[in-house]
Amino acid sequence: MEFVPLESFEFLNSLLQGVEAQGCLMTVRLEAFTCRCTRKKKLLAASIAEYANKTTPPLRPLCSANAPVPPLLNLSDDSAHVVPTEPVEPSDIDDRLVFLVAALNSIYGEDGYDFSVLTEEDFVPCDEAHVRAEVNNTLRSFPSSCSPAVGQFWVRVTERASDASQGCEYFRFASPSCDPMASRALFSQHYFLYNKRARLLVSLLIFAEGNLYRGDDGTMVENSLYYETDDNSTHSRLWFSSPDGASEDDEHVLVGKNVHYYCRA
Repeated sequence: MEFVPLESFEFLNSLLQGVEAQGCLMTVRLEAFTCRCTRKKKLLAASIAEYANKTTPPLRPLCSANAPVPPLLNLSDDSAHVVPTEPVEPSDIDDRLVFLVAALNSIYGEDGYDFSVLTEEDFVPCDEAHVRAEVNNTLRSFPSSCSPAVGQFWVRVTERASDASQGCEYFRFASPSCDPMASRALFSQHYFLYNKRARLLVSLLIFAEGNLYRGDDGTMVENSLYYETDDNSTHSRLWFSSPDGASEDDEHVLVGKNVHYYCRA
């Protein structure tokens, strides 16, 4: 996966960065990445599979030879045979998951993050109309100075990623414990637009920062962040087949700095 510098996205980003709106500084940032089967993709798929195998719980706990077998595990010879858990192979990893993880690694990799720990459940499929409505609500709050970017926003995005009718899929990054922006911003929403036909993945990040000029230092009270969830969504419906600054004295730990810090319930 490679970053694709696009003049159209640079134009939008330049006008939608640090905009005073909603009582804070809002930023909407677009980045595009190629989606091709390369050696790096295969290595990343192997890393995702390796971590999945390390965290997959066993079907039954190990019992010592002298210890009695727990009642629920006291299987007789006539009991149904328990099929052991098969290891996850790199070829089992959905290409979309690999590309989504690769995009996050490209965006935050310089800060030391490794998102190989993520699974399909960390990316929620979204309806195109819902994503556009959420983004439009933010864009409408921007001042008139941003009108050139607001008016052309979806036109320029669609030029690259197309839309749902042409194979574009929408995902929302939904893992607060692994999201670097959870500790950097007042709030954030991170969407991804994936088009298999165009071999392109677009990162659409919206976040807000405290406005120092208004006396807001941007410091959040612990556990005060609110994360929107899709009440009607369930993990069982996920992943259908594709259609074609703090001071140095502050004790501040970034959640998800590497795999050892990821807290997964």
